[in-house]
Amino acid sequence: MPEPDATSGTGDVTRGCARCGITAHASEGGVPAGWSFGVEPTGRLTYTCPDCTRANIRAIEGKLPEEYWER
Repeated sequence: MPEPDATSGTGDVTRGCARCGITAHASEGGVPAGWSFGVEPTGRLTYTCPDCTRANIRAIEGKLPEEYWER
């Protein structure tokens, strides 16, 4: 399995899901189509595949600050 965020030498990068480990290609500096990303308290970016995002959407939304919710 490639390392998460490994470069392929073609301007593309391989992103790895922080939850399940599946990988996908994206343009350098980008996120694969349908994937989510987050920033940990340490500043490290993490990527989540569409299946894991759907499975954990309540936990993801619960971490958003109040200003992201409609009033």
